Amino acid sequence: MSNFGGLIQEYYVELFRQNAKLRQKKLAALKTPEDVYKYIEELKNKIRDSYRFPEEKTPLNIRQCGSFRGEGYTVEKLIYYSRPDFPVTANLYVPDNALPGKTPAVLHLLGHALDGKACGEYQAVGISLARKGCMVLMPDPLGQGERISYPTRPEYQNTREHNLLNRRLISIGDNVGAWRIWDAMRGVDLLLERPETDPERLGIVGNSGGGTMTTLVNAVEPRLKAAAPNCYITTWQRLVENELPVDGEQIVPGFGADGGEMADLLILKAPNPLLIMGEKDDFFDIRGTRETFEEVKRIYSILGVPERVQLFVGENNHGFKYAGRRAAYGFFNSVFGLGSDDTEPEHTAAAAEMTFCTTEGSVTRLPGALTPDEAVRHEVKKYAAARKILTPDEIKKRLAEILHLAPPVKAAPYRQLRPKYAEGVVDNRFGMEPEPNLITTLHLIANSTFMHIPSGKEAELYIPELKSFEELKERRLSPGTFLFGFDYRGVGESMPDGCDQGSWAEDFFGLYRRDYHYDAMARLMNISVIGKRCEDVIKAILLLKGSGIEEITLTASGIGMIPAILAAIYSPQKVKTAFPAHCRTMLESSLSAFDNYPQSMTPHNFLNITDLDILQELAEQR
Repeated sequence: MSNFGGLIQEYYVELFRQNAKLRQKKLAALKTPEDVYKYIEELKNKIRDSYRFPEEKTPLNIRQCGSFRGEGYTVEKLIYYSRPDFPVTANLYVPDNALPGKTPAVLHLLGHALDGKACGEYQAVGISLARKGCMVLMPDPLGQGERISYPTRPEYQNTREHNLLNRRLISIGDNVGAWRIWDAMRGVDLLLERPETDPERLGIVGNSGGGTMTTLVNAVEPRLKAAAPNCYITTWQRLVENELPVDGEQIVPGFGADGGEMADLLILKAPNPLLIMGEKDDFFDIRGTRETFEEVKRIYSILGVPERVQLFVGENNHGFKYAGRRAAYGFFNSVFGLGSDDTEPEHTAAAAEMTFCTTEGSVTRLPGALTPDEAVRHEVKKYAAARKILTPDEIKKRLAEILHLAPPVKAAPYRQLRPKYAEGVVDNRFGMEPEPNLITTLHLIANSTFMHIPSGKEAELYIPELKSFEELKERRLSPGTFLFGFDYRGVGESMPDGCDQGSWAEDFFGLYRRDYHYDAMARLMNISVIGKRCEDVIKAILLLKGSGIEEITLTASGIGMIPAILAAIYSPQKVKTAFPAHCRTMLESSLSAFDNYPQSMTPHNFLNITDLDILQELAEQR
């Protein structure tokens, strides 16, 4: 029996390949420095649309919580506040023997080590650069080190906390990448508040998730003069081809559309010195790393400084390996004139407890402080509470814009699929094609076989949680009424087959799994998955109407309520609805506001416009 989940993967592969062709035309047109600088201005405008930062910088309220000494350096244990009541724990490595004049400084953004700044691999970078004459600031990322919101819930820590926070922030038009960038930009403020810092020798380095943040912060922070991202740079096209799920902050909303690629994040800061680092055996495809380097080097060549962009490729797998760290030391030694070399001196990493800025190694115990979880909750509720009251027509208009919704006016073509016989009922299957080469499944649950979509006076169209037939097969059939179930894209028989992270077990709701991955790729390309699912349901309604069903009652359960409600509002053919008396709102008081909603079901900026209860009323009143 056919399974159409693989078509979802190929749908996105083709989308990114077509985007790459558009990109090549754009890059080929860049011939002169003037062309390049005009292109950079376009990229700056584009990335401004991707992020929303606070309107003002609030006081950092820097607090030193102790220090400890190493050979040739001192580590200051600092807390600074990137937002009100929102602490960032950090270690600042200060050299004992500063170079003459002002001191160069490096912001070291950390990868996904759960212990954050206590990780020995990352301490090595701070120690080595400090002994070469640089100050090095190492802040804990969200969900790591001392900034874990759920100390007793490992399933929500590290990258999964990032993705959980992202679910909530998307609902108010924000994203976790913007929060992490802002934390880092306030770290730049901290460095520049120190009188010894040389503002002309301010660099940034990071590995893995820190390589991501190095790339993003460097792209938007004009005060940074040199950057060295490791084990992140490839191409987004390679990521989707290789079915590689990435973290919430690694998706720059909308930036991939119209030919956008990872290389553009680096081109944004041309011609500043740049070292692109990667490893041959990394899951971030090294072919994409090399492709990106060639694109960026061509831009630097047009600007007359090809030597300012360098490539290092190690022989290992993912991580900030010894050879990669030495490449970073050599880079900063060269561009900042440290008068040193690329060696890593022998050292001993400090015990985790020595690096702590808080008494018990967790901001959850810091009086008056908000954990990342609490801060994001507070922000979401604040925006929702400030929402203006809109008329139904205003809600429909604005919501259609964020869903990128153009309600279909005609039914999609369909295929007659082989029926399935199980547990005394017949699953009559029809493969509806909402877009070319994409197949969703319409099920007719009956006591007999149908090779056509029948006409009749009444029908129920059920939109499932995950799988129509499994959820309907126990239903008793009402005489004279046809019972249909519709699996929109990504559920039922079109549920993607691959790209699980960490386990082969099917987990639609996982914070790092199939549905999340394809939604992330869609957001990168400025596509609304929930908007597409709404269109799918509308096309199923039109198909039934066009086949002679006179009256349709739309029902749903679980997450299927969301595309069903939207379809009832926007369908050009009116339908009856029989939804539960009350939908859970997007602001439910559970462990997390969106634990029960996959990211794909959260429209961008949704809570600034309406909520599910209001939409349910609109659907039922229509």
